[in-house]
Amino acid sequence: MSHESRFLCRLDELPDGGSRGLLREGFEDRLCVVRQGDEVFVWLNDCPHEHRPLEYRQDQFLSGDGGHIVCYAHSAHFDIRSGHCFAGPCTGAHLLKVPAEVRDGEVWISADLPSVFD
Repeated sequence: MSHESRFLCRLDELPDGGSRGLLREGFEDRLCVVRQGDEVFVWLNDCPHEHRPLEYRQDQFLSGDGGHIVCYAHSAHFDIRSGHCFAGPCTGAHLLKVPAEVRDGEVWISADLPSVFD
């Protein structure tokens, strides 16, 4: 992770095996955050298909079984760990990863978020 990082949340504020949207701007959360045990995966809340937010309801990013991220607009399915789209209209595309690490029970992310326009 880059030398510039910022505090995102405490690990215990994320449901284990669940997801949350964070960094709210207006009506949308900029980030999709998924926790699996002590690991946290952070993605821009932006589907590469039509650049829409992923969730159908606040904090609802995961499939029914919690096994992968789903964009509910057009049913694109993404791997939680890699962000790779394996089913749906943008198969082969990827979510944009936000570097993150867990330190002393806190989640820190890169201070500079990736841009969908890079």
